[in-house]
Amino acid sequence: MDPLTHTLVGANLSATRLGEKTRLAAAALVIGANLPDVDGITYFIDSDLALGFRRGWTHGVLALLLLPLMQTALLMVWARLRPDPSRRVDARWLLALSAIGIWSHPFLDWLNTYGMRWLMPFSGRWFYGDSVYIMDPWLWLVLGAAWMIGRRPTLWLVAAWGTFTFLIVRIVVRRSPEYLWIVALVALVLLAALVWKRGGMPSGSVQRFATAGVVVAALYVAARLLVHDVTETKVSRELVEDGVTPVERLMVGPHPLDPLRWTVIAESSGVYRFGEFDWRNGLTLESTQITAAKDSPEYRAARQDPAVCGFVTWTRFPAYEIERHGEETHVRMFDARWARRPGRGNVVVLR
Repeated sequence: MDPLTHTLVGANLSATRLGEKTRLAAAALVIGANLPDVDGITYFIDSDLALGFRRGWTHGVLALLLLPLMQTALLMVWARLRPDPSRRVDARWLLALSAIGIWSHPFLDWLNTYGMRWLMPFSGRWFYGDSVYIMDPWLWLVLGAAWMIGRRPTLWLVAAWGTFTFLIVRIVVRRSPEYLWIVALVALVLLAALVWKRGGMPSGSVQRFATAGVVVAALYVAARLLVHDVTETKVSRELVEDGVTPVERLMVGPHPLDPLRWTVIAESSGVYRFGEFDWRNGLTLESTQITAAKDSPEYRAARQDPAVCGFVTWTRFPAYEIERHGEETHVRMFDARWARRPGRGNVVVLR
């Protein structure tokens, strides 16, 4: 998921009774909810390196054991450097809260079509939940409102509201402009949450709203997982009815806003078929078809190029095109999840 969702999860958890367990509880939960994304630093080194490294070493089973210990140790050092006699630091609770925050991160990442490598560093296998969009405005709405409600409308909270609105507008305009009315709804709900009880509310009420937000978000995610499984079964049947057989691989991915609409990619007989499933109208297949990657001397050589090793590791529905330019052979490789038009992708030049 996006950093905003991870941060909101940690912030809401810290606003519940968990935030009272020890000094630095909020830091343990909020930092922990984002800590596995420390691998994002690879984007500043090389984009292909990032593709091959992201959601791996810092997200896998070994990291889930070591990162809570490392974060707890650093927080304990901070507590010693900045002592507060009025608030006690409990190392056991810091470890437990660090684990909760950190473990929430790979689970949320697994939910989308980008995928997650749970078994790193022992296995590089990707796992895909395919159930929640990577930037889900409904989670923003639930978690954002639950955290903001009853708080004093300070300048930075108003800025947070503006950031929410901007990010949702950006997603909707690019993906589904027909849902722009939802932007107004989300923005108004968050604004109402911010200005309601402007003088602030008792801490107990704030905790209850935060707890409710976490519960509602968890139920929403569980519902998306259930709907995905049912939808995938339904799509498999309709593909057979439409004559798309055999289906070797299938991805039924979430729509960014509408839980009743799903994006479909099916590999059948060496080609990728694309479509959309809507619970109101059923499965609609596009005429577009892309040939799935198959072994060839050019493709084999291109895959061995160090400049695309990260891409090769990351790709889920690989495809390629070969272009001849004089004595040079250009192999353009792409992933059908993101690129369906010719002329896009990573180019490897063979001579």
